[in-house]
Amino acid sequence: MRCLHPLTAADEVADDVRAAAAASEANRAPDGIGWTNVHVIARPEHDYADAGLRLDQADAILTPILPRVRRFTATAWAGFGPDAHDPYGTYEDEAHCYGLDATCFLKLEADGFLVSQVWFHVRTLDPERLAQLREAIVALDQLVPSIIADYWLDCTGVVRDHDFLDRYVRTLSNGD
Repeated sequence: MRCLHPLTAADEVADDVRAAAAASEANRAPDGIGWTNVHVIARPEHDYADAGLRLDQADAILTPILPRVRRFTATAWAGFGPDAHDPYGTYEDEAHCYGLDATCFLKLEADGFLVSQVWFHVRTLDPERLAQLREAIVALDQLVPSIIADYWLDCTGVVRDHDFLDRYVRTLSNGD
């Protein structure tokens, strides 16, 4: 999971990323394939709704960078067909998702007319798409100072820390 959080949640989120990394190591299956237990990501006390970030504000700054994708489907093995339904899947017809395809997008979770959570997905080495994602992250940071929490890479960092952001995007461009 790759997320953005308001800067006010930085310490709490960094602690959770460290706890997740420790749990991953402690719960690795004896044969090395998989885990015997999972860490449930803790929801921070402060979110974007607390910071007053409105969906219309976020939409106005994101749409020129990454087009809005209204129809969003997230499912594991089933549920992609027109008649299929994965009970654990997510199906939205008015999503606040921004991207060009399933390899690189940013998703806003709503709490009424406010943004509560922001997460993103990256599975591309395309420098133009990574640059667009970076621009979108920086644009959101201009509205609410933010941090990146990357549970795949076991790292957190302040978006406005240009050295961190450069290293982070460079790491993503290597396929991590």
